[in-house]
Amino acid sequence: MDLLSYLGHSTISKWCKVCLGCIFTITISMFIGGCWDQKELQERHFVLAVGIDKADEGEDAKQEKDKKSLESFIQPHGDKLYRLSFQILQLTPASSGGEGGRKASVSTYVISSTGESMFEMLRDMLGQVSKGFWFEHIQAIVISEEAVKQEGLQPIIDLFRRDTEMRWLIKPLITSGKAKKLLEFKPPSGEPGGLFLARSLHLYKKNPHMPGWNSGLGETSQAIDNKKTVQISRVELEGDMIKLGGTALFKEGKFVGYIDEYATKGTAFFSASEKSAIITIECPDHPGKILAFELFLHETKLTPHINGEEIYFTLDIRMKGNLGENQCGDHFDAMDEEELHKVEILVAEEVKHNILYAFHSYQHLQTDPGDFAGKLKAHQPLAWERVKEHWNEEQFPNISLIPSVNVIIENIGGHK
Repeated sequence: MDLLSYLGHSTISKWCKVCLGCIFTITISMFIGGCWDQKELQERHFVLAVGIDKADEGEDAKQEKDKKSLESFIQPHGDKLYRLSFQILQLTPASSGGEGGRKASVSTYVISSTGESMFEMLRDMLGQVSKGFWFEHIQAIVISEEAVKQEGLQPIIDLFRRDTEMRWLIKPLITSGKAKKLLEFKPPSGEPGGLFLARSLHLYKKNPHMPGWNSGLGETSQAIDNKKTVQISRVELEGDMIKLGGTALFKEGKFVGYIDEYATKGTAFFSASEKSAIITIECPDHPGKILAFELFLHETKLTPHINGEEIYFTLDIRMKGNLGENQCGDHFDAMDEEELHKVEILVAEEVKHNILYAFHSYQHLQTDPGDFAGKLKAHQPLAWERVKEHWNEEQFPNISLIPSVNVIIENIGGHK
């Protein structure tokens, strides 16, 4: 009898525990299930692009001066060094209402603040909006030349390197004009300006006039940490036209100058970082007319050499590509192998010229693009120890580069 009572009591107790467990699970699910933390897209302020100018850069019109007084705050410390601007994405949802219904739309607007701490300006700008900022979709940071000349690159990008919301794929850009104007630019494609700039940089694979191979905030940050030359794409705005091309150079975080599009293209040949390039030459037997070689395969080898106290480098390059365009008319027969070989030699000479143009541009600015010091350190460590203290200022401007280029034209194209 006692055993039956014990078994009955044990079974009831087990079922009670199961029931209590189910009730507890259902109750918790009611509170944590579903979209309890949902936020609609239009309830967030997505920052698409950041502009950083010198604080006193701007228009002199009275309206602009009145506006500037609101784009400021009382600082307990620091000076008014920078103007921080955000390009904010504005999403307007569609609304029903018969003929008076509204279509969904996407637009952007720009707000600014002035100060020294980027973080402090960021928080001050919350006084100009009704929702918090969302930084995980920033596409580009545009920095004006005047702003970066003040204290260098480090204080400007420190927040963006440090904050966990910022992504390392953000594209930094330098302009000789005003960064805020670039944020206010409305692309003819209708895209938001920040997206337009980032997508344009992705085209570097077919446009070697842009240094897109190291264009992200991550690469920039690594170059700063490793004390290498920082190379950032240049962007300019003139009227309603925008153009990316050329490179801004930074040594130890300080702006040292620009190299133009031709030197930027030559830089890509140092390390075979371009994916495609168009190389033009004059027609062998018809000067003034153009042949275009389309590069699609490129191998390169940069080697340091020591001869006593002298340091010099050799650059061996092998290229393959197609004859992409012929404006020589009947003066050039692409089916003639001898004629075609002449073109291969002329393309190789043009590549050598382009490489030396870029190399001398860097020497003029006393700035190693990065490849040369790294190769010397790896292949000739004793020589590197001897010259590393004054490499950029004394050694690099005086070394020689001997390029050797071999070009093969694989296809000549055809037409009906």
